[in-house]
Amino acid sequence: MHTKLLPLIALALFVVGCTTAGVIPPQDVSLDPEPRSMYLSEMATELGWTYESGPEPRQYTLKSPKGDRVTFKGGSDLVFVNTTRWKAERDAVENRNGNDLYLPESVFNWVCKRFGQHHLMRGPIRQSTVDLTPLTPDTPVSPVPVDGALKGLVVCVDAGHGGKDPGGMANGVVEKDICLNVSLRLRDLLVASGASVIMTRTTDVYPELEDRCSMANRGNADLFISVHANIAPNSDEVAGIEAFFKGGKSDSERFARVLVEAMVGASGAPSRGAKVDPRGLRVLEKTNMTAVLVELGFMSNPEEARKLGTRSYQDLMAKALHDGVVKYWTRNRASVSK
Repeated sequence: MHTKLLPLIALALFVVGCTTAGVIPPQDVSLDPEPRSMYLSEMATELGWTYESGPEPRQYTLKSPKGDRVTFKGGSDLVFVNTTRWKAERDAVENRNGNDLYLPESVFNWVCKRFGQHHLMRGPIRQSTVDLTPLTPDTPVSPVPVDGALKGLVVCVDAGHGGKDPGGMANGVVEKDICLNVSLRLRDLLVASGASVIMTRTTDVYPELEDRCSMANRGNADLFISVHANIAPNSDEVAGIEAFFKGGKSDSERFARVLVEAMVGASGAPSRGAKVDPRGLRVLEKTNMTAVLVELGFMSNPEEARKLGTRSYQDLMAKALHDGVVKYWTRNRASVSK
């Protein structure tokens, strides 16, 4: 009988071993010996997420706008992040009303880091460890004419996010600022090469997505470029350049491939390729012309964030995009779709 139970015991031990929880880094008591805590509702507000009770009794779940879920339970130190299990430095404590939890502040800092919100981290570790070169007031990069190579071309340049919508934020850089700086430099280079340029924004404002599409469509643009920077919520090691296009549009796919090739060639960053948009991005769905959304790099990666926050790298990316437009237009001007 005991012999028959051995395989089952071994299997049980194997399962337990496979589900061992990761450890969330505890508060550094050498910097502050007083335990720091905060309410789950406060975490949700600072992150811009929502939280709700469930799915089980005494459980509470934080939900990000992108669908990520972080679940806690009163009286337990376990934290479930999507499909992974983690162990906090101490138990969560449920409040008297049974509608909120008191959690270690170290958990909040860990969630911020894991999901690319480094700027929200509390305490001494809130300060970025990346030595970023401060951005100076924007000045256009010196135009470099290319003998009218883009004469007759109309390009709509969409600087992503803006105003009330900062986009991604990590390692001391903000997406909306990167997008605008690169887009303004790209505009000047395109104009110097003979193109007409429609800008969806030239300052820190937020045009609605429908308005961005309308600007491009009403202006009868030949090409549409939406400029963005990336965030990897689960790793600060992900890096590289990619571009998205609407599935079934071969012209947009060709344009995306040319732009990625130009940016990777100029920067030496890893190539993540040209990809079909899996999310139904409105600026790709609602524009009538050849349209691409480019991701300049990952702000969640400390090294790429350092580069993206400098004027020299922004100039480099703008020049690469310009050169990609020249290459694409030279090869495909007769077949560009509107």
